[in-house]
Amino acid sequence: MGVIMEGLFLILHKVRGEVAYDVAQRWLLGCGKEIWLIPTSGHRAYPLEYKPLAPMLAGMTGNDADWDALPDHYRPREPRGPLAMLKAPWRRITSA
Repeated sequence: MGVIMEGLFLILHKVRGEVAYDVAQRWLLGCGKEIWLIPTSGHRAYPLEYKPLAPMLAGMTGNDADWDALPDHYRPREPRGPLAMLKAPWRRITSA
């Protein structure tokens, strides 16, 4: 019983009673069911309609010179776990 993650889709769904468009990923479960997840938030979605994004994204690679200067949507994740906890005080001292 496996899980297959398909590409990204533009979906039409309902958010707080209103029409909303989002990017979502469809997961096909081994039991024959599918679930939709919004990858940036991890929230589940229930699309009324959807279209694959792959044809529209073909020329958008993000590999040009401006990529490094572009602000990130989220800050990089902080390392977690016991080793990261031991290194955390050292990181604060050296970054001051």
